[in-house]
Amino acid sequence: MTLLLQTGIESKIDAKIRGEIVRVGSSVRQLIDYKNCRVTDINIIDGGFGQVRKVSGSRSLRRFYEAGRRYAKQEVLHLLYGDQISRDRKTIILDAHEALEHDELRHKFDACITSNVLEHSPNPIFLLLNFYFLTKKSGYQFHAIPHYKYTFDMYRQPTPVKHLLDDFLSRTGFDDTTHNADYVESAVVKHGYFRQFHETRPVAYPYIHFHVFDEHNVRELISLMFEEVTNDIIKSEVFSDNLVLFKNRLNDKFVEQFRTTIMAYSEKLLD
Repeated sequence: MTLLLQTGIESKIDAKIRGEIVRVGSSVRQLIDYKNCRVTDINIIDGGFGQVRKVSGSRSLRRFYEAGRRYAKQEVLHLLYGDQISRDRKTIILDAHEALEHDELRHKFDACITSNVLEHSPNPIFLLLNFYFLTKKSGYQFHAIPHYKYTFDMYRQPTPVKHLLDDFLSRTGFDDTTHNADYVESAVVKHGYFRQFHETRPVAYPYIHFHVFDEHNVRELISLMFEEVTNDIIKSEVFSDNLVLFKNRLNDKFVEQFRTTIMAYSEKLLD
């Protein structure tokens, strides 16, 4: 893998992403040194990737047995590789868009990390605010977001930040279908990567990429909302990601401009 922008993000991640970590959406393998981390996972049962199986939720003996086998395999891998391995029995089942409803998680973690999550949100600014709620105000967030040029989004255009703000202001929800045709044309018809995938899963949340990102709109969006932003691009032989690291402190200008909207989502965000 190669870092294209040469921002020195590796050393910053090593210094800032450590301690009690909340990891959303399963594995995050981009530049994270898990030796310095104690991880709590948050995930939904089936987001298309990073599926979670719970023994307690098994509705048949077969499902119970499959979940038990999965638990055992994960425990062995965890012994070998530490907290880079997600464990279903240690995963909190929660859609991160609803983190604000859980006071026990308020500013609990030293850092929040995700990989290939933000693009699946119909309202990324609101999701980032939920990550803000999970993370200590002195902490950091790190996200890996697919770079459209190197993925099945390559036939789409990066989403303007104004559009993301419009989604935030209009409280766009999971039922949003305005990106479906664009997504299908790129990911299913032209590129074909998700052709087979969508034979069994609907073109709907959480299975689609609502929005499209490159290094420019990532930096513009995160700099609008937060402080101490560093972003880079990690390039592999197949797919590549925008990487963004930033301090979990809301930008004063963002709060001033959108205070009414932020408070309408939840007063907890500005207390």
